[in-house]
Amino acid sequence: MPDSSRIIGLNEVVISANRVQERKADIPQQIDVLTARAIRLQNLATTADALQQSGWVFVQKSQLGGGSPVLRGFEANKVLLVVDGVRLNNAIYRAGHLQNILSVDANSLERVEILNGAGAVPYGSDALGGVISLYTKTPALADSTGFTAHTSNLLRYASAAHEKTAHTDFSLGWRRWASFTSLNATDFDDLRKGRRGLKDYPGFGEVRQYAARQDGKDVVLTNDEPHRQKFSGYRQLDLVQKVLFQPQAGQRHLLNLQLSTTSEVPRFDRLQTYRNGALRYAEWRYGPQQRLLGSYQLELTRTSGLYDRLRLTPAVQAVQESRLVRDFGKDVRQENTENVRVLSTNLDLFKNIGRHELRYGAELTHNKVRSRGEGVSVTTGLRTPIATRYPNGATYATAGLYAAHRWEITDRLILSDGLRYSHVRTEAAFDQRFFDTQYRSVKQRASSVDGNVGLVAMLPAGLRLSGVVATGFRNPNVDDLNKTFEQTNGTLIIPNPGLRPERVVNYEAEVSETVPDRLLVAVTGFYTNLRDALVVRPFATPDGKTTTIFNGQPYATVATVNTGRARVRGLSVRTQLALPAHLRLDGTLTYTHGRDLTADVPLDHIAPLFGRAALTYQHRRLTAEGSMLFNGRKRTEDYSPTGEDNLPQATPAGALGWYTLNVRSNYQLTPRWAVQAGLENILDTNYRVFASGISAPGRNVVVAVRFER
Repeated sequence: MPDSSRIIGLNEVVISANRVQERKADIPQQIDVLTARAIRLQNLATTADALQQSGWVFVQKSQLGGGSPVLRGFEANKVLLVVDGVRLNNAIYRAGHLQNILSVDANSLERVEILNGAGAVPYGSDALGGVISLYTKTPALADSTGFTAHTSNLLRYASAAHEKTAHTDFSLGWRRWASFTSLNATDFDDLRKGRRGLKDYPGFGEVRQYAARQDGKDVVLTNDEPHRQKFSGYRQLDLVQKVLFQPQAGQRHLLNLQLSTTSEVPRFDRLQTYRNGALRYAEWRYGPQQRLLGSYQLELTRTSGLYDRLRLTPAVQAVQESRLVRDFGKDVRQENTENVRVLSTNLDLFKNIGRHELRYGAELTHNKVRSRGEGVSVTTGLRTPIATRYPNGATYATAGLYAAHRWEITDRLILSDGLRYSHVRTEAAFDQRFFDTQYRSVKQRASSVDGNVGLVAMLPAGLRLSGVVATGFRNPNVDDLNKTFEQTNGTLIIPNPGLRPERVVNYEAEVSETVPDRLLVAVTGFYTNLRDALVVRPFATPDGKTTTIFNGQPYATVATVNTGRARVRGLSVRTQLALPAHLRLDGTLTYTHGRDLTADVPLDHIAPLFGRAALTYQHRRLTAEGSMLFNGRKRTEDYSPTGEDNLPQATPAGALGWYTLNVRSNYQLTPRWAVQAGLENILDTNYRVFASGISAPGRNVVVAVRFER
């Protein structure tokens, strides 16, 4: 096993920037890579937690079963998630906070690549803040022996949420056939938060009351463990099955099946919402969240006049999510269920011509949304139709053509450029029975031409300079155009068919210094102009009304609208240093500032200063790490007025700064058996991450046993 503490530099191979393997040093955009080895050492329950603990990505949580990544001030449907080359973003990805990244099991991952900044040329819509590409493990063919087999197994327990995880994966390989199977099951109990700190705000985050159903009535009970966040636990099951067939050299066929499903997931922040001094909700939970993906990939690597490599990836996805909500003391539970079917096809071709590399291709997607609403009596079981969250039968389709080019002008100077044409079509018809939107239907067409140009200069003595200018766009999807939904601040979001795509121009420059396998220091500055940004603002219906009746309640109306201009700028620092005595030091720091220039107010989703510092020891059988994860402060005056940043869930002074101290270790008992132990949040700090609705774990003891063969 190589000593990873000595591998430092920019020579690793990445895929996400242009959908093909290439050296990280040749790419002008900032890319962070989370390897399977790093994920294993961190030994975390979810992919969202792995991203947060890397120190590269800010992650928001509304409940334990949550995790919404933020890249350069962009979150949710403004960050593109891709798994094994297939985009996960669909027609109902919302602008607030998303937990969909949890549907990819961290233990099945081979690597995660975080492409920062606009990624429209290779990926099209949604990649405003960047792209998070997740790559699950791939089947391996046998060598000359004719057969190979490998298995990896994990049992883990973590004390803060009494997390229990069982994982097994195994791969079988023959000369032409190979298979990879992964199964992961996790059970979380209610999460215990930290006990120490916040002397100015005693009791912050404590759960003193909760709602329960007794003898057919809703009652309020006292929580005997106020540090235990009642109704935050859930369960999850993930399955990956891949089959590889290589009939001859230069031709590969890969079948990829993935299933992720959960139990019902309590929405913790809503269950702790008070109105007029009393708990508002008796029930608020997401129904079982299910993601089914099936894809086929054909890869040809025989040189021809058109390509040196061709990759064709058709895929189908079926996604189901639901919301189950009942006000305290009310008999009827509102059940809204969404089913989204996504068909997609990607064609990518690559060609080398001397010092020039050409990459070009096409993408097609089609989303169909089925939305159902029912009111269910908890006493009689009677079901009656209610308003749906989205128009039933809405469609969202995209088409794109792209071409990218790289020119190695000299051995030290590399020029990159690219262009993409995208077209998006959205159609929906509104049901007038429950909510008069004054719109019968929406038909929207939008096109976009996006490009990028970047330059990398390799200077003497390990100095590297790079810069890139890139444009991006995000077309309004079904959630933006057509959603009807009550917000936490008591307003009602209503449809606005007049939306336009939001667009960005991203400027980025980096300077880095590398001493191979000893030192890397990189400083990246970025500046993003956002035009026609989609934000939530007070909104009047076409007849001029600013209030409406929905589900029998009066609401002030708001809607997603285009604001004129916004700006996001910031700085990130990455350091890696190999020290004597088998030690390695890693550090990250990210600062972001964003403002809606038209309204002259702070932009939402802008994380405070955050980062990580870690010292790792690796020698022979032992790997040990001590780390500090930290966030700066976010004052109340720096919060966005839209409500997306959940100011009511913070302290009266806003989100306070915090840090945690953590230790982790892995000891290889034998070539097959390993034990892991960790202690997270050693000081048992009581803190809540900015914009989150649930407090972070308190002191957390993690123990695990691994068996590989």
